[in-house]
Amino acid sequence: MANSAITLPGRLYERLARKSRRSERTPEEVVSDLVQRYLSEPDDRWQAEFKALLARVQARTAAFSSEEIEADITLASAEAREQRRAARRTH
Repeated sequence: MANSAITLPGRLYERLARKSRRSERTPEEVVSDLVQRYLSEPDDRWQAEFKALLARVQARTAAFSSEEIEADITLASAEAREQRRAARRTH
């Protein structure tokens, strides 16, 4: 485990120390747990942007059936494969 020092304003550290004593833990343990919890939380901004993007895509594709979309994907995949084959033949 890597050790690092974090500087906290005096009053903030005092509050942390008091709360740590009440829970019979060290300030380092409390901070470590809080940082772990913070890093485990999903990034709300990223999720909101992804949901907005997904809504835009769904709005644009609502006019097409699943079969039409699947056919376009299949065709595009075949075209990409053929382009790769052609590129390998010329090299």
